[in-house]
Amino acid sequence: MGAEGLEAPMRESQIPITQRKAMRRDLPVEWLDALLVASCEIPPDASAEEAATSIVTAVFEVLPDAAIGVCVPGGPDGQVVVRRGARSEGESRDPTRLFPDYAFERVVVINGDEGSTLHLASDDESRFSGTGSMDAFIDRLALALASALRNARIHRAARAHGSEVKELEAQVIQAGKLASLGQIAAGIVHELNNPLTSIVAYSDYLHKKALRTEADPADVERLARINEAAERILRFSRDLMAYSRPTASVPAPVAIHDTIERALVFCDHVLGEMRVVVSREFGEVRLVRGVAGQLTQVFVNLFTNAAHAMREHGGRLLIKTATSAAEGTVRITIQDEGHGIDAAHLEKIFEPFFTTKTDGTGSGLGLSIVRNIVASHGGKIRAYAHPEKGTVFELDLPVAASPSEPPQR
Repeated sequence: MGAEGLEAPMRESQIPITQRKAMRRDLPVEWLDALLVASCEIPPDASAEEAATSIVTAVFEVLPDAAIGVCVPGGPDGQVVVRRGARSEGESRDPTRLFPDYAFERVVVINGDEGSTLHLASDDESRFSGTGSMDAFIDRLALALASALRNARIHRAARAHGSEVKELEAQVIQAGKLASLGQIAAGIVHELNNPLTSIVAYSDYLHKKALRTEADPADVERLARINEAAERILRFSRDLMAYSRPTASVPAPVAIHDTIERALVFCDHVLGEMRVVVSREFGEVRLVRGVAGQLTQVFVNLFTNAAHAMREHGGRLLIKTATSAAEGTVRITIQDEGHGIDAAHLEKIFEPFFTTKTDGTGSGLGLSIVRNIVASHGGKIRAYAHPEKGTVFELDLPVAASPSEPPQR
């Protein structure tokens, strides 16, 4: 003897009205009261297990001679099984039964909750069969469980959505902070330009004067170093100002090697701090069609990410360029020796607000912006794990229309 086949509880609307009245009249008040109180006491944020436990426990208290259980199929929290009155905790060989130690088990489908079932077991075959008051009570029990489980699903989805919204809000705030910091830095650089120009001009004048007057060679060398350092800072600040200003979006022929070098200048500090050695394997490539400022941003983001990936032990940043004659594109390969990216994350890294940085330094927007810029240039970008160590990014950018331009070396 085993469990009866799965069945959907018969609705009262399907039963003749005279029989319905008799069924309701015969229902024990304490049964309905226990079911009503248990349903009302379920907290709004209860899980499916908590909701089912509340109702099953209340019903078992008024039907102590039987066994009551609910099975909710696998979801985000896995399968939920609630049992009261079981004679053993062992797993049943029959997956349709929760109470294999009882002679009879009735299994009722809980309408509105796909795959969930109500289980009622007894050694008395007539305990949960027939069309009398017990069937009316089982109908109400199944309805109460369906409502409780549905509410649990809704609240769980709402909590998950709320958590995602809060996380996105935090990332937007962080992105706003970084944008504000960039504006402040650009303003500071602008203020530094005037004194830097004076330092370059006066140091150059004094250096030339020292050469003419046969001054102490050590002083001449010091002036030369001052002038060289000041010119380097001035070039950097002017490039940074040009990069930070909005640029026209009209594509033009761009020397990709110059763009890469400009981005490396911007990343010089972070690369040095992370002990990153840059290796260049530049091929003879054509000019690409694009917006120089936007492409600079692409490489700044990629180089910065590569440096952060090598934060612990440093390493080599390899940058290679080559022309693909068949496709009319220039391929730029950027390979680091960092900790790499988990295979599960490779498909998500270009999504907005996705970041693996938990220290607040990442907004999750960098690679999304990179992908959008590359796509707007008619190019492609992909990332994959290097077989030995680190991550590889490959960019394919279309070449400029004019074939007469000499190749870059």
